Amino acid sequence: MSAGGDRTATLRIETPAGLPGLVDALAAMTPRSRVLAGGTDLVRQMTQDGHRPDIIVDLSGVRELRHIRQVGESLRLGATTTFAEIAGDPTVRRHATCLASAAASVGAVQTRNMATIGGNIGNASPCADSIPALLALEATVMVLDGHGETTERRLDRVLKGPGATALRHDEVITEIVVPVPGGERRSSYAKLGSRTMVSVARIGMALVVRLERGDGEETQPGTIAEARVGIGALGETAFRADDLEELLRGRPADEATRAALVDAGPVVARAAIPGRSSLPYKQEAIRGVATDAWDALGLGQATVSED
Repeated sequence: MSAGGDRTATLRIETPAGLPGLVDALAAMTPRSRVLAGGTDLVRQMTQDGHRPDIIVDLSGVRELRHIRQVGESLRLGATTTFAEIAGDPTVRRHATCLASAAASVGAVQTRNMATIGGNIGNASPCADSIPALLALEATVMVLDGHGETTERRLDRVLKGPGATALRHDEVITEIVVPVPGGERRSSYAKLGSRTMVSVARIGMALVVRLERGDGEETQPGTIAEARVGIGALGETAFRADDLEELLRGRPADEATRAALVDAGPVVARAAIPGRSSLPYKQEAIRGVATDAWDALGLGQATVSED
């Protein structure tokens, strides 16, 4: 198979069987090289966009990259863990409900069986379902390079823009780390079109809240002591909505707060995409997504802790 404009060049496939082999493969990579995880994005780039890598590093044989486990107060997901595995895992559903919901909304069943969480981050699509949830969960990523060194980085510092990350060509995400501190926490994810389960997100929202209740208030909604809001498909990259977080913080988890969140959504849209032709549509769409995300928290139901 030829690469780039040189029809005599040959595409090289590296298939490391473990982390030591992966380090060697990373050391040989160039800016034209690509990593293959689930392949749902790379195959499209090669067939539709005409990208011709010189080296493809296939991660499917690196077993150390495919796992879901809780270690102390963190949930650790290997980069080649599929969205089907994440969506169905009871530990993820308990500690990071919004991530399980986001994983369940990715494409069709066939896509979820192939697409990986590391690939979803590395592709850096503004519409990626997992990224708003991971931002709201304050996830970090572990990155391995061609020298065998591993570093931990904040997710928001890895993402640069549509299809662009801050990773060097000899670096790859190996693991995603999600903090799971104690306390009564709930989280949710909603996106426009999620009822079809196959649509690309036009707007996605993840909510993470920590509730506090006074003595004798076990049956009351409680107060939102902490709130984190991740939004995707509204601008060039997913982001934390600081204004919405500030709005929710310290409020009772009641209908008035729900209404305030929904009403504030269009303000976030105007700040994110001022002057865009899609703004009128997205101002209304974000109201519906905020409604669905809030309702999915189940704040009117019996206490469900994510600790």
